[in-house]
Amino acid sequence: MIASTASAPRTLLDTAGVGFLVTAYLGRLPAAMNQLGLLLVVSASGRGLTLAGAMVAAVGAGTALGAPGIGRLHDRVGAWRVTVCALAVQTGALAVIRWATDCGAADGIVLAAGAVTGMANPQVGSVARAAWSHLARASGQRDRALRVARLGMGWETAADETSFVIGPAAAGGLVALLGARGAVVALAAVTLAGEGVFVLWLLGHREIARPCADGPGDPARRDRRARTAAASMRPLAPVLTVVVCVGVVFGTTQTALTAVHAAHGTPGLTGPVYGSMGLTSAAAGLVSPGLRAGRLGKTAVGGLAVLLCSTALTSVPPTVLTEIVILCLGAAVGMMLVTCYSRVEELSPADQVTGVMTVASTCNVLGVSLGSVITGAIGENLHLGNAPAAIAGGCVTALALGEAAVRRHGRRARRHGRSRHPDQDG
Repeated sequence: MIASTASAPRTLLDTAGVGFLVTAYLGRLPAAMNQLGLLLVVSASGRGLTLAGAMVAAVGAGTALGAPGIGRLHDRVGAWRVTVCALAVQTGALAVIRWATDCGAADGIVLAAGAVTGMANPQVGSVARAAWSHLARASGQRDRALRVARLGMGWETAADETSFVIGPAAAGGLVALLGARGAVVALAAVTLAGEGVFVLWLLGHREIARPCADGPGDPARRDRRARTAAASMRPLAPVLTVVVCVGVVFGTTQTALTAVHAAHGTPGLTGPVYGSMGLTSAAAGLVSPGLRAGRLGKTAVGGLAVLLCSTALTSVPPTVLTEIVILCLGAAVGMMLVTCYSRVEELSPADQVTGVMTVASTCNVLGVSLGSVITGAIGENLHLGNAPAAIAGGCVTALALGEAAVRRHGRRARRHGRSRHPDQDG
């Protein structure tokens, strides 16, 4: 038995093992590389920036559309089977993109293949979070299970954020070194290798990612599962709303930074400055589970920090000050994300964790798209570019404070009821 006082790294290693931590990280890198990688591939192939930008939208839309179904399949069929099938589909779609860019096929074919690539994303991050939930619940001790789940969600948030720093940089390097044709092959190879090693880990630990027990001939259990799923989503609505708002912050900040640096003639700074946001977000994801503040307190503070930081960015400060604000902004969204995912794990039915985690990830993707679209529509007004993120931060703070007020009112009402009917206590 691992003492609850063990250090966070020791708890993570003793609970899951090095193999899981490494393979789950490698398994999510392809998803972090493919979107920007395919944008650069299409652009480098001479098909134009319009099609390249549409490719990003196609991959993102495919991911958002496919993620909920992929998550449900993980819970019902088993993670390793779904990941193998998704890997095969992704590889085939990348092969179509290579063929289409070589022979000058219609733009629709290129975009359709990009959408399929996104739709077949096996959602390794959601599978990994579900694995932490299983490992935590298997401990049989409530305090330790809660600690393992929170540390696991923090680790996964850090893994997500750092992968979205490393992945795009690696994709850009592949295109620069190999050109459009070679880069597509390299992306396919990285996808096979990264997701493949995670499949091997899943095959060796089938008890962690096993499918649920109900089969096609058990309609009563399927009905119970449907009712349980619907009931579990209702208390998750505020949490998922916060996840959408965090996505809006990501999408708004990325698009606004792009506009600012393009206007200043320094487009090369967009990637490094935005990437630094992922570094502090990852650090906050690791540190946040150890903070003694409650979930709503962390969420309210994070939302307030986003409001202040995004408002500061509307003044279009110099690059050094912008970098400082971005680092603070990253810490705020990292704390909110790990808090949200911990709450999602806590409220998810044991046999539906992957599916619910995937819904949360999809909410983040939708928020990123929403923030990017709104900020892009604002256009060249650099002072309004970060306004959507500031509004999202204000909404998060208001939501957390409102939920806290409702809880306090409920506790007072219960205490008042017990004081009026003391004979019903005990």
